[in-house]
Amino acid sequence: MGNKTKAAFLDRDGVIIEETNFITDPNKVRILDNAAKAIAMLNKEYKVFIITNQPAVGRGMCTEEQAKAVNNKVLELLADEGARIDATYMCFHHPIHGIGDYKIECECRKPKPGMILKAAKEHGIDLKQSFTIGDKTGDIKSGFLAGTKTILVQTGYGGDDGFKDATPDYTVKDLYEAASIMIGDKQ
Repeated sequence: MGNKTKAAFLDRDGVIIEETNFITDPNKVRILDNAAKAIAMLNKEYKVFIITNQPAVGRGMCTEEQAKAVNNKVLELLADEGARIDATYMCFHHPIHGIGDYKIECECRKPKPGMILKAAKEHGIDLKQSFTIGDKTGDIKSGFLAGTKTILVQTGYGGDDGFKDATPDYTVKDLYEAASIMIGDKQ
């Protein structure tokens, strides 16, 4: 297989698109300023993955198909601006508010690192050379548990999500500033 690749594991809502609290309508997707530009910059040196909890499905607020339609809209809008996502990993579960088969304590829901570990295995990623970027403590904790460097962006929740059990390696204004650090981080 040769040398493993480095990756950027990005949370979606509040990092790439506007945080709207359970987005279920693809027509309401809005890409944050400079997010596509940041991803296009990352595409030159990193594989880029979306790692996102989408508990609206588990709560019965939308179907998996609707959640995937929202994500497809995100991918389409990014592609229109020259940015590429290599793969998307979504967790639909919620251990407390989930209904039916979705009410489980899974290994994929952040802050657990399951989605990152799955992406790394499936795509041959070197986690030590990779970054996890998010707007919530759960994103940072997930990246830490997976063994990546972590960057908290101040868009979306900006870390103000009620949890303080993970400290990011970097705190930046937005995804573009995060990408600038990553491209400059040649460690």
